[in-house]
Amino acid sequence: MSEFDVPLFHFSRGEFVEADYQDPLLEDYRNNPLLEALPPIWDDKTVVNKLASKPIFNASERDLPVHLRLHCVQRISRDFFRPLSRHLELQQSISRLIRDGYVGRNPLTPNYAFRARKDAYELIMQGNTSGYPVNTPTSAGFALVGISGIGKSSSLLRILQMYPQVILHRKYRGQDMPAPFQIVWLKMDCPHDGSIRGLCLNFLLAVDSLVGTKYYKKNVTKNPDELLPLMAQAAAVHCLGVLVIDEIQNLQEAKDDRAAQMLNFFVQLVNTIGLPVILVGTYKALPALNGEFRNARRNSGQGDATWHHFKKDEEWTWLLQGLWKYQWTDKKVELDQEFIDVMYEESQGISDIAIKLFMLTQWRALDKELESVTPGLIRSVAKDRLTLIRPALEALRSGKKAQIQKFADIYDSVSIDDYLDRIEAEQRQAERLEVIRTELGYDVTEQTINEVSAWLIEAGVTQAIASQAAEEVTKIHLHELDEIDLHKEALKVALQKQSALVNKSSQQRSKTKPKVIPSNPSDLRLIVSQGRKKKLSAYDSLKAADYIKNPMEFLG
Repeated sequence: MSEFDVPLFHFSRGEFVEADYQDPLLEDYRNNPLLEALPPIWDDKTVVNKLASKPIFNASERDLPVHLRLHCVQRISRDFFRPLSRHLELQQSISRLIRDGYVGRNPLTPNYAFRARKDAYELIMQGNTSGYPVNTPTSAGFALVGISGIGKSSSLLRILQMYPQVILHRKYRGQDMPAPFQIVWLKMDCPHDGSIRGLCLNFLLAVDSLVGTKYYKKNVTKNPDELLPLMAQAAAVHCLGVLVIDEIQNLQEAKDDRAAQMLNFFVQLVNTIGLPVILVGTYKALPALNGEFRNARRNSGQGDATWHHFKKDEEWTWLLQGLWKYQWTDKKVELDQEFIDVMYEESQGISDIAIKLFMLTQWRALDKELESVTPGLIRSVAKDRLTLIRPALEALRSGKKAQIQKFADIYDSVSIDDYLDRIEAEQRQAERLEVIRTELGYDVTEQTINEVSAWLIEAGVTQAIASQAAEEVTKIHLHELDEIDLHKEALKVALQKQSALVNKSSQQRSKTKPKVIPSNPSDLRLIVSQGRKKKLSAYDSLKAADYIKNPMEFLG
């Protein structure tokens, strides 16, 4: 058995899911188990909900001791993620990329297993990429480049994690699968020295950790020329859907022509086994991305993604609106134009810096026992704590190309094509932002009413009363939504409304059924009623009327 024959009884060391074959709804994706095992193609609303992440927050935590609140603030960095238009566009590109790559790689086609194990290896070793019998891939891949700290890597990983990383195939329509493990995606960093050998070994080690193989152990001593074909072969055998190489700017450190050799190898992966490749890096990577791989990307139709720092526009405000809810200082401050301006000025529209600056400012306020965050405090923290990146921020703030060029990681080398793409992207951004607002609830009042109403209904309150109570309480406390327990207040109102409804119903019943006044002298109710007028108890009244006998009469 060769090292590329993976038997079914090898279970993944990582997480995997059993294949659940579903109709992909598109004819060109049908009858291919690799495609039918993927999740459905999501619309933007679904993607927004899947990507959004909110830290745990309760207004009552503002009453906690400072040392505990300092830890609460840390949740922002760990759990806060607000989808933006660029994230929806990236998700769509990846969705198309993975599926287009699988169209030409159906494991049920004749001799697929033989080609995957042998042809890829031999053709790459010979440098011949024209004879590999796969359909011409429509998606060669793309490059995602942008300013450092704009969230490229974290956003990409969050999107990839919407897909299972490993799918286990047993039988497809009663037929054994030649490749039991399908690795949908694999993300790895380019070695710091741009080493091809390091990249290949890292790849083989990652595959081993996912599907239980021993590629790394068997090939760790081989040279780069031997490792490249093995990497391609492993990708083919395990039906890799997309390969993501992050920190691609490290290729600038590669010696001799290693950078060009590695990029050409990525082109060979596309041409031989139809494997899409995504390269991620800062602007520093742009020189390395020219040449053959750039031409391959141009032919793919996907288009490169360039993430610039944010403009001070609606999306920037939308990001801050989501962030501003999470305040653990004694008092919460509302987001106004002054805060929007100072946050942009001190972060220059770089989201990662803005989020960290907001956290640092809260920590400073808590540590100094200040009641709340202020614009002056934000400026002070930025001056003290962002010293290492201040020169780069100053360069961005100046807008002067000569200064910005000194910082390769933030320099945007824009061509005419890129500029036209940016204009088109800005038009799409406005459309996508509207979808995001609608889905996540741009109207805070409406979103709160719906959430509280749903909670009341789940607690057993009728829908009509739940809606009324939620709307009433939310509007009363509109400017202090995070200061009180809305659920508790809404439940009080709902119970009052239900109680009033019950009393009203009871009164209506009493009106429709007049009270019957007893008139028969022997009626016990009349006897008791008359006794009360004489200040007699019910017992004494009934005894006086001879309805209660002396128990001694029955003894004898």
